[in-house]
Amino acid sequence: MTAVKGATEPEAGSWLDTETPAARADIEIVEGINHQPVAFDPVTGHYTRLSRSGAAILQALDGTVTGREFACAVVRQGGHDHTAEQIVLAFLGELRAAGLLTVPPESGALLDGVRFARRRHMPRRALATGSINRLLEPPARALRRAPALFAVLWGLAAAAALWQTGHAITSPGAAGLLTVSGLTWGWALLALLIALQTTVHELSHALSCRYYGIPVREVGVGLLFYVLPAAYVDRTDAYRLADRRPRIVICMAGVAVDLLWIGTYAAVTSHADGQLGRLAGLLMWLQLMLLMGNFNPLMPTDGYQALETALGTVNLRARALTVLRCLVLRRPQPSWLASRGRARRTGYLVFGAVCVAYALLILVMTVHALTLWIG
Repeated sequence: MTAVKGATEPEAGSWLDTETPAARADIEIVEGINHQPVAFDPVTGHYTRLSRSGAAILQALDGTVTGREFACAVVRQGGHDHTAEQIVLAFLGELRAAGLLTVPPESGALLDGVRFARRRHMPRRALATGSINRLLEPPARALRRAPALFAVLWGLAAAAALWQTGHAITSPGAAGLLTVSGLTWGWALLALLIALQTTVHELSHALSCRYYGIPVREVGVGLLFYVLPAAYVDRTDAYRLADRRPRIVICMAGVAVDLLWIGTYAAVTSHADGQLGRLAGLLMWLQLMLLMGNFNPLMPTDGYQALETALGTVNLRARALTVLRCLVLRRPQPSWLASRGRARRTGYLVFGAVCVAYALLILVMTVHALTLWIG
């Protein structure tokens, strides 16, 4: 443990003085993301990332002493000062809030930056669970036999899609394709194509999971932000992959397919007249905006998750916003933040500022696009 300022000491008489916490017997600790320990809760299906020292603490909790006695023993054994004891006590509280201890979490307890895959961003209805893995295994097996050939074919198709899209958006009158005037029969086809593309996008994530031997928990439909209908794939178990490269592929599989769709729409709008060309142009612009939105660092998007994976971190957005919140509201720092160096805390602060700036940029561009669309 690192002795750092900012951790708060729990008050005397708290649960740490009365309860004898122990790690739940059914919690599984495995080596997962970035070759670090992760704790899997089979009841909730959630994963909690742990440091090496954090995993050692969790495994050492046996229910024979109170939390405060345990923290004192850890500090004495390591020769640390009183501040380190505060960090251990705060960490025990976070383990409890994560549901990893025999002491149940307090009602309404939340974590900043420790637990992940714990919240659902939309109400969901599963359409397939274990059967989806059996259906996807044959194409995944075929991809495993010739991964280089598939990569070359996709690279050629992606290059053609980029060229065609660049040609379409730079052609005269390209901005006018955002208007919806003149579309009569195309609305039903537009809705059908968007639904089809969303489904293929999500199935691409599922197929990449099966390619790396990761089970897909379920696929289904949900309401994004409780409003927008969308397909989804539960790929939570990808956290078990220690290497970040396959996790980046899983994150970007849907985006890779979306690029081919955009190229197809661009080709159609460049060579077709009438409503078909206008419909394809509208779909091209809509998908380009969705693609940009899919890199929004303030949302759990594919692009953000790929960036987070490439940087070798977890909950980057939540941690960055926690740093901003602690700074603005002058709140005490959680234990994971108090134990970080100044450079890491500054990095979180900068990323949080970038998140806010990007969100404002997306908002301005969306309002501008809606103005052109309505006009």
